Parts: sequence; structure tokens; C-alpha cells
Amino acid sequence: MKRAFVLIIPLSLAIFGCGGGSSSAPPPPSQKIIAGEFVFTANSGSSNISAFQPAEPITGSNYLVPVSGSPFSVASAPTALAGGVGPSFLGGIFDLVVASASQKTIYLFNVDSTTGALSGPVSNVTTSYTPAAVTVWQSYFYVANKEGNVSAYQVASNGTVTQVPGSPFAAGAGPVALATGVLTLYVANSQSNNISTFAINPSTGALTPVTGSPYPAGTTPSSITAINPLPLSSSSSIAYFAVTNQGSNSVSVYSAASNGSLTKVQGSPFATGSAPSSGAPVLGVGSIFFYVANSGSNNVSGYDFDAASGVLTPLPGSPFAAGTNPVSLTSAELLGPLYVANSGSNNLSVFTVSPASGALSPVATSPLSIGNSPQQVFLFQTTP
Repeated sequence: MKRAFVLIIPLSLAIFGCGGGSSSAPPPPSQKIIAGEFVFTANSGSSNISAFQPAEPITGSNYLVPVSGSPFSVASAPTALAGGVGPSFLGGIFDLVVASASQKTIYLFNVDSTTGALSGPVSNVTTSYTPAAVTVWQSYFYVANKEGNVSAYQVASNGTVTQVPGSPFAAGAGPVALATGVLTLYVANSQSNNISTFAINPSTGALTPVTGSPYPAGTTPSSITAINPLPLSSSSSIAYFAVTNQGSNSVSVYSAASNGSLTKVQGSPFATGSAPSSGAPVLGVGSIFFYVANSGSNNVSGYDFDAASGVLTPLPGSPFAAGTNPVSLTSAELLGPLYVANSGSNNLSVFTVSPASGALSPVATSPLSIGNSPQQVFLFQTTP
């Protein structure tokens, strides 16, 4: 996604009391706040969401400015985050979707597109299922439920949330992660060791299994991520998806056809550190890098990604040290930086990414203290 230094008109429609705490600190004179870009962490142990706004240029020490009011309280422990902005996402009403596994509830918040402050929840959905992951696709959001299915909801332009007819849709056993393609939804199933693939009906949001689904993965898949989300409408483009396998210490890479079907690339799966939990791509200069958070070995594996073949090659110096029990990572994709949520040490590691080699270097302020037991770090951007 591109970065912009422009003022964005707030999309929030309502302001509610929403936590309190730290005040915003000014960035150093040599750095400038990145407009419309925010980093959120779901802190399940303290039932709140930490929020930061990045600044640039990165001059040896990246700077994350706490959003005023952060951390923001959530009624029950947040475990997963997703979001979108603009009229095509969530009906243009809500921006951030927060799942709480303990209360079987989905909360919908507004994000102030200038300050990053959260208001709400302005709506919530309580279900009979245990949400493990959530993702947004246009005016719909999808929830992977531990009971073996995926719930689908549509957000109307007036803010009304309704369940999609036919929802929930059967998936594999123990779904824990979601990813979307152009018209597809991918579900990583931790207990059946496979990937369920669905075609999305753009008119209704309903899900239909793709022929050949489910596709075999490694042992205990824990995440699924698009490495280079190229448009599948182009006959010459290839999209790839990576699945971290926590039980077999590996990452499986698949090429995705235009109908969503998956094919493992040659050499897949590729070795990782211990108990890989999450993956994220970063675009370098003429290169694509891919990183995996290893929750068991407290580090991050880095790879050079071959866009022609899908093959992952370990980077020199990999793995790179992180905090205790890194469970989630994300990036702005273009030249980083890379953010890693460490659940065991209650902090956020921030790395710069070498555009030429992909090597990771911790910034001077890393790690940053956040709430207790963070389960996910999520980068929210208001401009495509």
C-alpha cells in the first residue's frame, strides 16, 4: 500500500468514551507523522488495544508515536483484528473489527483517520461460536470459528449488520486464520492440517467451496498470508499464499489459480524456526522478502521470495532475534518496517528492513511496551 502525507477526512460517524491513558508525544524534528497509517495490537491479557502512529523518514531510529487515549478498552479480551476504510469496506460505516474468543463476540469500532483514536464499539455481534480470526472483504467480514466453520456478515450503508444467508459455512477442523484473494477466501485449519478455499459471491457474500478444496498443509497450520497479492484477473499474474505450520516447523507456499485453487510450489514446505505462528511480506528494491515469527524460538526467519517460482531462500543472518513468544507480525509491505508482537514479553519489536538484502535491524526504541499478552499486531491504512 502507498503512503500518503495528506489529511484524510474522518470517517467516524459517532464518538464514544473509549479508554484512556497515554498522550501523544511529538515526533523528532527530522521525522514526519505518516498520515492515515496506524499500528494496533490486540492485548488479550489486559482487555485493550494499543495504538501507535508511525513517523518517517527512518533516520536510524524509527519512531512510533502513541495515539492519544491509547490503550483503548475492550469489554472482553481481544484476540483478533481486521479492518478496512472507505465506502467499499464495511458499508463505509465501521473501520476496525475486533474479535473476542472468550465472550464469543465481534466488536465494531470507528478509527479516526487523522489521529488513529478508536471510538466505540459502535456495534457488536454476539454468537454461539468461538472466533479465532477475522478478515474484511468489501462490505462483508468473515469470522473463523474454532467449532469448524466460518461466519459471514454484511454491513449495510446505514450500519446494520446482518448474517449472510447460509452462514456459517463448514470449514475444516479448528480453523485459526483467514486470507482473501480477489474473489476467494482461504481458511487455515489447525486440526485437520489443511486449507479450505471458498469462492465469494460478490452480490451476497455467500461462500462456495472451490473444487479440490481442502488442500493439504503441514502439521498444525497457524496462519495464511498472501505473499504478493497480484490481481488474479490478469492471465500473466500469479498470486502466492504462505501457510505457517506450527507443528512441523515449516512454511508451505502455494500458487493460486484464478478460481482460487492452490498448488504447492516446488520445494515446499520450507524450514522455519520453532513453532512458526505468523508470516508477512515486505517489498524491497527489486525483491520480495517474506518473514515468519517463530513463537517457540523467539526469533524471525527471513527469506528471499522468488516471484517466478514461489521458492523461499533463507536470508543471510536469518533468523533475527525477537522478544519472547512472538505470535504475530505485519508490515507496510513497501520497504517495511516490520512489527512483531511478542506475547510472552508484552512488547512490540520494530525492525527496519534493508531494501537490498532484507536484513532486519531493531530500531533504537524497540521493543515498545504494550498491553498484556498481545495476540495480533495489525497495520491499518486509510489509503490504498
